[in-house]
Amino acid sequence: MSTVSELNRYRDQAARLHTEISRHSKTVADKRKKAADAQSAASRSRSVSTVRSKRREVEAATTAANSAERKRADAEKKLADVERKLGRLQARYEKEQRAESQRSFNAIRKASSAATSQFGPFSRTEAPLVRQPENADVTDIFLSHASEDKDEIARPLRKALEDRGLTVWFDELKIKVGHSIRQEIEKGIEGARFGVVILSPSFFAKQWTQAELDALFTKKIDSSRSMILPVWHRVTKDEVAAHSPLLAGLLALNSATMTVSEIAGVIAEAVAEDTQ
Repeated sequence: MSTVSELNRYRDQAARLHTEISRHSKTVADKRKKAADAQSAASRSRSVSTVRSKRREVEAATTAANSAERKRADAEKKLADVERKLGRLQARYEKEQRAESQRSFNAIRKASSAATSQFGPFSRTEAPLVRQPENADVTDIFLSHASEDKDEIARPLRKALEDRGLTVWFDELKIKVGHSIRQEIEKGIEGARFGVVILSPSFFAKQWTQAELDALFTKKIDSSRSMILPVWHRVTKDEVAAHSPLLAGLLALNSATMTVSEIAGVIAEAVAEDTQ
């Protein structure tokens, strides 16, 4: 079982136990109140039969409340155990994700360096600045993303890339009123050196982003270049693989373990080595 599957299993268990504890707590409160009301009624009554009946109610309600308290305590003990396991597993998962991101970071650097080994190394003391393309229709990056991810990652990543001297094709800046969306996107993909693809649940739910991805893969095959740079955002490798095993096999950056600035730095490095 994968770490993600285990995490989901423990989270489901914790959620069920929280619900169970709440249910037992309500039973305790209801039965304690019922016992108190019956005790009060018995103390006020002068009828022997009524007093006897109310005392039986007190006994039954108290027994039910005590039983619910024991069940609640048992559920709380189970919850504590599940949360301890969940905490350890979450820490292990985060460690695995950091290691995976570092491997991806190193592999991208290695692949870029190998492809352009004839060029001299550039300084890593600051983010590389990439020369601007002379052709206005040519950009360094085509940024493919779902509109739901614009605020959280797409816009910040565009800005971080542009701050590093990269030109970025970004739909809300490039597609003007009255223009054909399809034609503008096709032109953007055709003129881009690299395609940065923000893979997220929203991305996989959209037909339009899937079409962009298909076009980028076609260009990748035609050019025989590793020009697709995936960024995982709120997705796991298992989730990516469920949609596309080919995508899951590509080296990827991960917003769960890297800042937008770090992601932009790696992308800028790859583009700089490709264009020197």
